[in-house]
Amino acid sequence: MNNYNIRRNIATGVAALTLLLTSCESYFLEPDSPQYIADNISIVDAKSAETALLGVYSALQHSEYYGGDGFQSAVNLAGGELIWVGTQNHYNTFVTHTYRADNRTLNDSWQAIHKVVNGANHIIAKVPLLNETGLTDQQRNQLLGEAYTLRALAQFDLARAWGNIPLVLQPTLNATDFSGLKQSNRQEVYKQVLSDLDKAEQLIGNNSNINRVTLPAIYAFKARVYLYTEQWDKAEAYASKVIANTAFGLVSWQTILSGKNTRESVWELAFSTADKSSYFSVWSSDAYRNTLAPSKALYNRLRDPLIGGARSALIKDVSTPAKTDFYVQLLYWRSNNDNPTYLFRLAEQYLIRSEARSKKETPDLVGALADLNAVRNRSSIASFESTSREEILLAIEEERRVEFAFEPHRWFDLVRTGRAGTVLGVKDTQKWIFPIPYNDLAADPALVQNPGY
Repeated sequence: MNNYNIRRNIATGVAALTLLLTSCESYFLEPDSPQYIADNISIVDAKSAETALLGVYSALQHSEYYGGDGFQSAVNLAGGELIWVGTQNHYNTFVTHTYRADNRTLNDSWQAIHKVVNGANHIIAKVPLLNETGLTDQQRNQLLGEAYTLRALAQFDLARAWGNIPLVLQPTLNATDFSGLKQSNRQEVYKQVLSDLDKAEQLIGNNSNINRVTLPAIYAFKARVYLYTEQWDKAEAYASKVIANTAFGLVSWQTILSGKNTRESVWELAFSTADKSSYFSVWSSDAYRNTLAPSKALYNRLRDPLIGGARSALIKDVSTPAKTDFYVQLLYWRSNNDNPTYLFRLAEQYLIRSEARSKKETPDLVGALADLNAVRNRSSIASFESTSREEILLAIEEERRVEFAFEPHRWFDLVRTGRAGTVLGVKDTQKWIFPIPYNDLAADPALVQNPGY
């Protein structure tokens, strides 16, 4: 299946099948937790199973998850490079790290991510039971491989953002199915994520559509998880699998900004004018003050030819005498809201391997520098030279800072390396994870709030 609009395909498919839960009209009047609510779905044959899977992708592309706002906005604001200039103050709490359990963005993001978990759980539970329904073993394996990967991504994001989460591995059929389920800590969740990815790696077919799960996407994902779990040799090995694949390559920033599904993307979510993201309306506008704005410090870094290099194309100054220090990012510049979401890019694999090579028991600093400089040179930045592991690691951190300036990496990078206090001044480590949303605590008294909230 080539590049296509996922939600439009669902609309033209079996309209009665859906994995999207109806959003609560009132934030505080609906205590049911999303991971405890059943999806109205019927998976009975190959066609309905495919439609169900597309529903999970649709949930992944929800505006509150990877559709341009919500989860991504929270993480980007927490990373210290963006400022909030809108009127909704619950966003600004991520800049100041004063978020609370009743934060609307956290609640909406938590719900959106759990819809992906629950939808994937339905497929994982039901597809193996389909017999004599026109579903071949190859189709069955592909459906399951994609579902395991989607569940892994959602649970990975929940764990790195909230730390301690209920690890739900079965579909919910009624509101009390998993009431009382104890939370798992971050490392326990990461272990389950890797287990799901191991299964997916064995199941997934020879699919080359980068808008859906592919084997290289699973490799890239495993490299990231191994980086987070400090398994340096495995992080290096899986990143190397992606880098060695000739289907991918580091392309110019102009190509990334002007195109879609370039050789840079390992897994990219597609949007269109019929299936819009919310990037442009939240991030970019010359006509009115955008609500998510790059900081002046970030603007200066990206425009510095020795730091940003070709990445100066990611940002512009649209200041006027009436609007000073008014900067707009250009990664998500399309006014028809068909900007893609970059889940995994090749540049990340180079920087993962560079960091892993620097940190493993017997460091490979020459290899680490080669990977770091591949990303720098692509952006017309001079090679970095050093024989100090500490200096190389700081250079990698800085390179990730500008390379992923508008992608949700910076906050998680500083938290996983223990540097959020030093770099951002967030000395209270309890603020390095978000509070469990109020709604879920009200729905299930067995849930325990994260310390400090």
